[in-house]
Amino acid sequence: MPVNVKKTVRKIDRAVRKGNWDAVRGITQSMHPSEIASLIQASSQKEKHLILEALDVEVASEVYFQLNPEERVSILKLMGETSLIAMAEEMESDDAADFLGELAEDVAKKVLEAMDPEEREEVTPLLKYPQDSAGGIMQTEVLKSPHDATSRETIELIRQIEEEDEDDVEDLHMVYVVNETGRLVGRVFPLKLSTAAPDSPLWTIMDPVEITVIPEMDQEEVARIFRKYDEVSLPVVDNAGVLLGRITADDILDVISEEAGEDIYKLGGITGEGLHPVHTSIYDNVRLRAPWIMLALAGELVLAIIIMQKFQTTLENFIVLAALLPLVMATGGNVGVQTNTITVRTIAAGDFFKSQIKDLLLGELKVGLVLGIISGILGSLIGLLLNTAEADVTRLFLVIFAGIVGATLTTSFLGVAGPLVLNRLKMDPAVSSGPFLVTFNDIFGSAFYLFLGAALL
Repeated sequence: MPVNVKKTVRKIDRAVRKGNWDAVRGITQSMHPSEIASLIQASSQKEKHLILEALDVEVASEVYFQLNPEERVSILKLMGETSLIAMAEEMESDDAADFLGELAEDVAKKVLEAMDPEEREEVTPLLKYPQDSAGGIMQTEVLKSPHDATSRETIELIRQIEEEDEDDVEDLHMVYVVNETGRLVGRVFPLKLSTAAPDSPLWTIMDPVEITVIPEMDQEEVARIFRKYDEVSLPVVDNAGVLLGRITADDILDVISEEAGEDIYKLGGITGEGLHPVHTSIYDNVRLRAPWIMLALAGELVLAIIIMQKFQTTLENFIVLAALLPLVMATGGNVGVQTNTITVRTIAAGDFFKSQIKDLLLGELKVGLVLGIISGILGSLIGLLLNTAEADVTRLFLVIFAGIVGATLTTSFLGVAGPLVLNRLKMDPAVSSGPFLVTFNDIFGSAFYLFLGAALL
């Protein structure tokens, strides 16, 4: 049953004010971590960290990553060191590494030093990798067994781990098989392990590992591999093939969400990460959005100067050209944004190869041409109806028609070429969208349209 957030927040608020932490735990006991996170985010700022600290540490460690990133940062600043240590020890190694990365450097160092030695040993290797790499999202908790171990011995190993720490095998997808040097040589699925003869060595029943990733690989590339091969878990190995850890499908779901959010921001000309309409300050909102807006402003100022200096007489004599100028700019801009979005999506999904560049470009130019012809005919007919000057009807039709077709063809070309060039330069293709594309369209499309008007009318 869905939680009544408003009513439940009032209950928790009363419990927090009275310092009744047992009541807080009782209210949230049957809730999913994501529901508890929603309650925390709906609570007052001064109570958020108190609610999180009141939860059982196992629950709190799961709730934490359900919170908005901006929310997490503000909560961490108010939490006690004891709570931070307990949560870090409870988390899986990849989550603990991310958790420490969000703490202030001096606090993170204290928490790491105070952690249980075994937990610290699992987390420390991950801290040297960038957070957006395979090494940054992998778990060092991985079930591995020697290649000469029998199926009976491996099953006994799983039972032993289950008794010591059930979290290490709660999402067991497979047993990785390693040789005497720790090099990954195969994998065995649980069903095959349980049905094999008890004395069968693993090397006789294991399957080859066809796909591995290295810790330096970008997380977006890892997500593409998961999508392409429909894997639920992938091993991470070093250059010598030694098993370092694993990445699971639930980690990749977070990556996909994160990367999609970044691309959406870039499509709108917004730099940076973690932007939130509520939790991000006005200063940070302005700082992240301003660069592209300033670029667009500069481009439009150039356009205004060109129009005033070169086409003032034309616009005074043929007011219909000025009236339809927004139509030309909007049509070209919309076609360009559509083309750019399709191209960026194709590149991001890994569905594109170099041999397809010509087909992609020609295909989008054809679409742009057809859309331009349709829009050009409609726009020209509207222009003829609005025409109050003594302009040649045929020439006026031609100017409007050619202006719209020229704008759609240009932005179709840029919508494909921009992302492809940036991708070739190892840059994010999403940054070619938004204000950049629209500004270029406004400058070129308007100049071409008005030049035709000045030349033919």
